[in-house]
Amino acid sequence: YIEAGGQVSDTGTIVSVSEPRWEIRVDDVRKPAAGVVVHLGQVISGAPRIGEEAIAAVHAQRRHDIMRNHTATHLLHKELQRVLGDHARQAGSLVAPDRLRFDFTHPESMTPEQIEEVEAGVNRHILDSYVLDIRFKSLQEAMAEGAMALFGEKYGETVRTVSIGDDEGGVYSYELCGGTHVHETGEIGLFLITSEGSAAAGIRRIEAVTGRKAYE
Repeated sequence: YIEAGGQVSDTGTIVSVSEPRWEIRVDDVRKPAAGVVVHLGQVISGAPRIGEEAIAAVHAQRRHDIMRNHTATHLLHKELQRVLGDHARQAGSLVAPDRLRFDFTHPESMTPEQIEEVEAGVNRHILDSYVLDIRFKSLQEAMAEGAMALFGEKYGETVRTVSIGDDEGGVYSYELCGGTHVHETGEIGLFLITSEGSAAAGIRRIEAVTGRKAYE
């Protein structure tokens, strides 16, 4: 995954298939221009050669931690709107393996009761183990269905939609998103809000942890 939409890049390895073996540790992935993907890292053994066949692998545990935080971000967004009102819309985010950060439009600090209600609501939907439905659709179709688009983001004619809901067809969250997600919300494990504060005038910021970090 290339860093985009607030979600950090994957890390991993690129290892040669044939002898003599070589290995590259991939620390970052970037897209400097359309159609160009650059893997940045360090050669930790051997001497990579142009044209050789290799296997690229993503660090799975780190990716799963990121997936938990990204799906939790969608649940958090929806719960903030339920508790505070529809004006509470995303104004920035960070989805990393160890935490999530979510900026949203709201004119005043949240009360302890509101924070507790949002946290409880997210955990309730985690325990509901909603299955995520991820599909590609035309932008026009997705918007007509009520998918939430992020202000300032540029979308092509075909978009990726992430829907979270129950088996009876009740949709809880529906957003346009290109990030990685869990298969069902139960995989998130636990969601804990660690801080709520001001990010800018009229913008509040929540930081939270899930899964392994929440347990720690």
